[in-house]
Amino acid sequence: MNLQQLTHAAADYYGVAYIDLISLCRQAEFVRPRHICQWIAKDAGYKQSTIARFWKLDGSAVHYGCKMVQKRLDTSDAAVADIKKFMAYAKQWD
Repeated sequence: MNLQQLTHAAADYYGVAYIDLISLCRQAEFVRPRHICQWIAKDAGYKQSTIARFWKLDGSAVHYGCKMVQKRLDTSDAAVADIKKFMAYAKQWD
């Protein structure tokens, strides 16, 4: 799955507009799914620099987003369940 497909899947799954999800807006309703996409992309083997270019961010912003998602996954069973559910949903976009 490419980054654009992943982002479209996240926009649909989380009920936000694709254009808002790829924007630089820092509202929580956009940041959380954006960070999840970045974490999934990094986990799938995309380079941090590639992810950063797609999101029009610098590498440290991607690193921070991935770190926040990992922290949530390490401390919340609900977060793990949400990511698994989203990843299953996203497969239909592949």
